[in-house]
Amino acid sequence: MRNVQCLGILLPEDGPPDYEWYELNERPGIGETLPAIEVGKIVSDGHHEHTALMSLGATDRLAAVGEGLVKERGAQAVVWACTSGSFIGGLEWSCAQARELSQWLGVPATSTAMAFRDALAALACRRVDLLSPYPPEVTDQLVQFLRDSDVAVEGRQVLDCPYAADSHKLDIVAAVRDFATTHESNNPILVPDTAINTLELVEAMNREAGRQVLTANQVSLWAGLRRLKRSGGPARYLQALAEVSAPGV
Repeated sequence: MRNVQCLGILLPEDGPPDYEWYELNERPGIGETLPAIEVGKIVSDGHHEHTALMSLGATDRLAAVGEGLVKERGAQAVVWACTSGSFIGGLEWSCAQARELSQWLGVPATSTAMAFRDALAALACRRVDLLSPYPPEVTDQLVQFLRDSDVAVEGRQVLDCPYAADSHKLDIVAAVRDFATTHESNNPILVPDTAINTLELVEAMNREAGRQVLTANQVSLWAGLRRLKRSGGPARYLQALAEVSAPGV
């Protein structure tokens, strides 16, 4: 019955062939708990730089690929699974991006940046720590996006990865462990960038951090399931999000 529904994922195509979205439906014990997941690739050089990210997140560019997901592959909801390409223009730009994409495609649509915002609201979290793979300037844009969403970033570390392919190579569990050791608090730790495969590592990151970790692919999956009106979800991946609904959904 899982394939009665279909979730479309718009993902930057920037090099690495092993992004976890590509084979999520094939994972034993997980794939059968999910809708069919269809990935539409947005051509990108993966550069974590303002001008490149603004171009990457242009609604017409996303919609051109999203139309194929909806009309040809049956997607009933779509997620723009790119954190930086959905916050880089600020909160109003991000809201407009998701709204215009939904109008263009005729199905519910959201993005990773909006998913982080919704997840933090659903969990009633207003203070976070940020482990950012981005360069300082892009990290500052994310901090501002969160601030405008009424979320304060209290501790942060900038890993300064110039390209998504660099983020993808991170030992993210070790990075979370080191970050939690040097930034002690009870705040959730945010790990943005969908280029980092995290779904199989969420439990390990929570354990190493001794607190909740929210990752880009985790919140994107959660938000997509909610757009399909699916309750619950694979708790192994979603953790605390598995039993909460997105605001307004």
